[in-house]
Amino acid sequence: MKNRFCLPALIALSIFTFPVAGKVSAQSSVQPLKIPEVVAKVNGVDIQSKYIEFRLNQILKNVKRPLTLRERTSVVKDLIEKEIVRELVNQQGEKKNLEVDSDLIEKEMAALRKPYKSDEEFEKALSARKITLDDLKHSMKVDISARQLLNDQIKGKITIADPDVKKYYDDNKQKFVRPESFRTRHILAAIFPPDLLKSTPVAELQNRREELRKKAEERIGAIIKELENGANFEELAKTKSDDEASRENGGDLDVIYKGVFDPSFDEAVSKLNPGEITGKVETRFGFHVIKLIEKRPSEQAPFDELEPAIQKHLFMEEAKKVVEVYIDKLRKQAKIETFFN
Repeated sequence: MKNRFCLPALIALSIFTFPVAGKVSAQSSVQPLKIPEVVAKVNGVDIQSKYIEFRLNQILKNVKRPLTLRERTSVVKDLIEKEIVRELVNQQGEKKNLEVDSDLIEKEMAALRKPYKSDEEFEKALSARKITLDDLKHSMKVDISARQLLNDQIKGKITIADPDVKKYYDDNKQKFVRPESFRTRHILAAIFPPDLLKSTPVAELQNRREELRKKAEERIGAIIKELENGANFEELAKTKSDDEASRENGGDLDVIYKGVFDPSFDEAVSKLNPGEITGKVETRFGFHVIKLIEKRPSEQAPFDELEPAIQKHLFMEEAKKVVEVYIDKLRKQAKIETFFN
């Protein structure tokens, strides 16, 4: 059997993303970075700094320490390179008169609006980032047309043969050892219960965190007492757990590999035998009481289960190479100027 794959959105890598969620922040305690208003030109088309600054702020918000001036400079250069590639591919799409379905753009826009209470709140979030609705729609159009264009470059050019898949598995067996796993049920008393999250601003929730933490601890204590008095674990999970994803299934979390959840969760489960229940267990989400259903030892994952995933991985690796060659060709044909050093 040989497999051909259509190019998924993943192949666009991180060069075709334009996130809006999250609070913009900067590391004000370090030396400021001077970024020109226009950071580059691609065949005469400006790449403006606002896109770079937006992405930089997203990165700075998520790192655990202030970045040095040299580190931030390196990040900005990388971001500029990604924007150059986006523009190169966009221009090529325009040359080929690629059409983007406006309904698809509206669908993606609706998904971005969903976390916000109103259009006004959504537009304020964009404004805080110096981004307009037109900017966002244009970026979506670029990303969608880029995926279409790159799909055309890959289509029919890559074949992953079965022997190559099996060889990769045999050569990398150490990568396919499953860690110890367990299956549990749990009841969660969240610090921020779902109903409260939906009705209360995040800033207010954070200000009340300690108060809400104590209430969650009290709730889990009361639930544990009910269990000690003979209450059914599954029924309590259905009516009192704050975990909406597992609540309907009586708190069943299915099979979980060790290391996926908080260490405190794993540690508590490791002390149980099947059928036993923990006391109060605290994680970053709140307080849990956990019932162990079964434990499974570490094991080698069988080839048959991994074959589709390995095929996809090998395809993606080959697709990246094809895309890199194509983009390098576009670079050589373009006039590219950069203004950030």
